Amino acid sequence: MDHQAVDQLLQPKKILPVVNFLAAPELIPAQPGIYGWWFKTIPPQVPNVGCLHIAGWTLLYLGISPARNNPTSRQNLRKRLRDHMLGRANSSTLRLSLGCLLSEQLNLKLAAYGPSKYVAFGEGEKRLSQWLAANTGLSWLVHPQPWLIKPELLQHYVLPLNIKGNDHPFVTTLEQIRAQATLEAR
Repeated sequence: MDHQAVDQLLQPKKILPVVNFLAAPELIPAQPGIYGWWFKTIPPQVPNVGCLHIAGWTLLYLGISPARNNPTSRQNLRKRLRDHMLGRANSSTLRLSLGCLLSEQLNLKLAAYGPSKYVAFGEGEKRLSQWLAANTGLSWLVHPQPWLIKPELLQHYVLPLNIKGNDHPFVTTLEQIRAQATLEAR
């Protein structure tokens, strides 16, 4: 792993506030890579001891786009981050986790929709997007094969909102919170 390159992700000179990304999506490259989700406000219950902290921001989540080696994938950093910001909980594990953690504060309720019974926060998705825009920021690293570096980063850094491949103790709690909300939705 190229540590100098990874520094722009984990020790960025500037974290891009999500509200700036929404105003000018072209600030994020339409290329494959890995992104960091930084928080000014820590969601309820989320531990941040051992997390990376920079100028009032705390790194709680890393994501990649595309998710795996798929030569036909059209997914990239810009598209994936728009999904996280403007999509629904069923298309973003980060949105699902945050919505469940912020359900009381933002008056969110997970519900099942459509014939496939996908879960989302309905009208609450807008409130969740507003919370993200007001409280989070981004860093990123363009990389042709982000799925190769994410597992190593999960082993070396404290990222309590990542679930898959993460052995952080909070993962069990987060999975239980999400499972309970999904059960109640269906």
